[in-house]
Amino acid sequence: MPSPPAPILPLANEGRLLALTHDAGRTGAPIGLLAFLQWWRRESNQPVASIVRSPGPLVPAFQELGPCLVLGDTWLHRTRLGRRLLGRLPAGIGQQRRALLDFVKRQAPSVVYASTLTHGTLLDLLSPLGLPTVSHSHELEYWITRAGPENLRLVRQHTHHYLAAAEAVRQHLIDPLGLPAEQITVVHEHIARLPDLPAPAIRQRERERLGLPAGAFVIGGCGAEHWRKGRDLIPGLLQAVRRRLPGRDVRFLWIGRPGSAEEERTLRYDLRLTGTLDAYVTSGEVKDPFPLYAALDAFALLSREDPFPLACLEAAAAGAPVLCFEGAGGMPEFTRRGCGLSVPYLDLHALAEQIAWLDAHPDDARTMAAAARREVEAAHLPHRTGPRIAKVLQQVAQA
Repeated sequence: MPSPPAPILPLANEGRLLALTHDAGRTGAPIGLLAFLQWWRRESNQPVASIVRSPGPLVPAFQELGPCLVLGDTWLHRTRLGRRLLGRLPAGIGQQRRALLDFVKRQAPSVVYASTLTHGTLLDLLSPLGLPTVSHSHELEYWITRAGPENLRLVRQHTHHYLAAAEAVRQHLIDPLGLPAEQITVVHEHIARLPDLPAPAIRQRERERLGLPAGAFVIGGCGAEHWRKGRDLIPGLLQAVRRRLPGRDVRFLWIGRPGSAEEERTLRYDLRLTGTLDAYVTSGEVKDPFPLYAALDAFALLSREDPFPLACLEAAAAGAPVLCFEGAGGMPEFTRRGCGLSVPYLDLHALAEQIAWLDAHPDDARTMAAAARREVEAAHLPHRTGPRIAKVLQQVAQA
């Protein structure tokens, strides 16, 4: 059990915390940042300023916490003509540099909290202000590489300390990236709240609404459609589970916004040719996923790379055991605590075996799910993780 949370101390010189988020979409890093900032505001009674690099549905929630500058929200960014003109404008205008620096000077922050490792250019623009900076790594090899070597160079140049979302992330920052171990602190992810356990009536209601049979074994997955999230693995997994459990009604529910027309077409192509199209259901993007988790018997993280996804914590909090791949990120650090099961990377047959085991041992599955929920309550809520993040921010601000 984690030690009791430490009290929050004021930031140096009574300055503000300035938070940077790459966007305001309903994805892990912005949701986790928002939960921390809401906790910080409640506990410290200190104002919170934020810069949102790209608008999204969470913007009003950031604005409720204090001054918020939303970049990329002009007609130049919203229209096709504007985006064409933007490429021809001087860099300072295109990046809203003047508004950015004026905003930050007005806030007089004591420390910058960059919520991902994608803020290299933004940190470089802020560098004349000499602000101490903490960068929170929610990325592994794929996203760090995708952001580019110049972004990483700038992040390293302007970051004083790093937070890592899992031990797997910390190890990647040390080797191969070569960051000093003493500059990295691991704080596992959190979700905003612990939901009530869903009642059987909610489970029945959600299954009926989604067209899922009451007696089916329902596997869940979640995320914004992307190769990294592994949604394309669903046909192969369903095929493997059906071979392992002939005659058993098994369904897969994907929670999240759909992909492009091409991604949807190719997924359904594979589902049709594997004979599993009838077993696949998608909810689309939802504001509150917790009622949908009530419909699940297990949550399968199919991600090829995911540092420590909030969807797994949400599903665990709602009473579903978690399955994941070894080597794909930090979630085995959670499942090894008796909260789920892990299998070799992309081994769908091994994953099908574990699903079959859960189906055949419902009492053990419930025990595992209960342990997962207890672990979320003990270690993955803002009042547990918040003081650890706050301590790092305070130390960097005071140094």
